[in-house]
Amino acid sequence: MKQNFTFFLLALIAATAPAAAQTNNQPVTVYDLDKLQKNTLAITIAGDAQLAAHADRAFASHGAFSRVTAGGDYTLTFTPASANQVRVDIAKKGAPTVTNITAGGASARDALYRAADAAVKHITGVPGYFTSRLAFVSNTTSKDEIYVADLFLGEARAVTNNRATVLTPRWSPDGRKIIFTGFYKTHSADIFQLDTNTLNITDYARYNGTNMGGRYSPDGSRVAFVIGIAGGSTNLYIGTPDGRSKPAQITSSPDAKASPCFSPDGQRIVFTMEPGPQLYVMPATGGTPKRLNTGGIYSAEPDWSRANPNLIVFSTNRTTIGIHDLSTGKTRFITPKNASRQPIGGDFVEPSWLPDGRHIVCTQRTANKRFLYIVDTDEKSDNRATQISGIYAKQASVLPQP
Repeated sequence: MKQNFTFFLLALIAATAPAAAQTNNQPVTVYDLDKLQKNTLAITIAGDAQLAAHADRAFASHGAFSRVTAGGDYTLTFTPASANQVRVDIAKKGAPTVTNITAGGASARDALYRAADAAVKHITGVPGYFTSRLAFVSNTTSKDEIYVADLFLGEARAVTNNRATVLTPRWSPDGRKIIFTGFYKTHSADIFQLDTNTLNITDYARYNGTNMGGRYSPDGSRVAFVIGIAGGSTNLYIGTPDGRSKPAQITSSPDAKASPCFSPDGQRIVFTMEPGPQLYVMPATGGTPKRLNTGGIYSAEPDWSRANPNLIVFSTNRTTIGIHDLSTGKTRFITPKNASRQPIGGDFVEPSWLPDGRHIVCTQRTANKRFLYIVDTDEKSDNRATQISGIYAKQASVLPQP
């Protein structure tokens, strides 16, 4: 069946298109590097060598901290408490007492990240993000498959073996399912659900035309997705979590649409729509879409922050990432930088918020490579980016862990 080419192109453009020229009127900010150094807390990481190495890598991705070999503002000592438990002793410089926290996990590595998250919250008052899990796409077997792993790609495992194009894996809120777009049955775009325990894959949406962009609501009670009718329009639909009931159509225009994402309270949806494309927000029950003035000619792949409901991050199809603030109506564009505070290069696309509302995971895209990065969106960090994948990996979806 002939597919709706405009819709298909919009959904795939971030994975296949070269960088597009773009201009915006955002001011250029010049940072005082000496002041930036003073905006970090120095920490010394000690204890078990293997645990300390994992902790060092985790804290290296967090722009609020700098690591020093001795004499830090805080000393964090990580030691095994049992096979799957890790204790962290938190000593503040000059303080008479030491705080100790023991965390358990599914493995020693998982327990270490939970202990490190507890340390972050103890020191800053803001929850950490190290125990988040990722679902992502990789072609390490020569074909794209979905993998799951911890945030730093440890304990990674393939959860599909379809040997066909797969797109946009998205976690259910409880982590029991992943919804994704696949081409392995009919060679056209359909939506499937994967049980993360049994690895059983079931159909979710296989309507005539293209079925793409499945995304769960924050409470898991609904799924937003797009149906593109062959030779006709593409519109947003809301379905039940199992896909067994007829979905409700909530838009009715001929313009191509993609990438729906619920607001943290589940009441609104942000999505991409042509021309442009640009970002639009509308009630999840239907209504008139309102365009967000993002200040760029290309705005796509939005993700709504659950930690800060005013912030929506999105792709600009270039070296910058956009963050739109609903409370002010303003957008800022950030350029991921390396440890020397130099732009890394390549396009940064497919952003997803980490649970602290400060960091994101995104894909660095060059001519024939895809890598995952953690990017600190806080301006004080000068948008430091840390590579977390040495393998081809893209389209990461974040599952926060309690």
